Amino acid sequence: MMDPAAVAKVSANGDWVSGDKPSKTLTLHRAIYDNNPEAKAVVHTHSTHLVALTLAGAWLADDIVPPLTPYYVMKVGHIPMIPYHRPGDPAVAARVATLAAKVRGVMLERLGPVVWESSVSRAAFALEELEETAKLWMMMKDVPGFAARAALSDSALAELRDTFQARW
Repeated sequence: MMDPAAVAKVSANGDWVSGDKPSKTLTLHRAIYDNNPEAKAVVHTHSTHLVALTLAGAWLADDIVPPLTPYYVMKVGHIPMIPYHRPGDPAVAARVATLAAKVRGVMLERLGPVVWESSVSRAAFALEELEETAKLWMMMKDVPGFAARAALSDSALAELRDTFQARW
């Protein structure tokens, strides 16, 4: 729904060419594109349940939610949390650069998810799956006994990797 003329356009070296002023996270986005040739789109939001998850406590630092559903495993995969830095801090871009080819996204503590994929649609779908899985985890994690049985079994994860090339 955005006016195409408003889309910020930058040169290969990051200079503003046209459109609206680039986001303060331009360095972060460039780190992804520069380090993952498959990434053609980056989507960053301030998703309510995901930000709440960073405040309440993620499952693990390298996996903010457990592999609860097969679609989460197939569409999203591992999502590590990047400790809080102010918006646009170059240290975040440097950290994400080391992860860009290994995962499909990261969670910025207190800020929101950043997800990349081969298209805007695929990135948005993965982000939606991530947000819904975070919502599910937040709803269920305190139910007695749930946390111990929440994650898909190792054999179920292996089957998803073998059958669908899931990156888990």
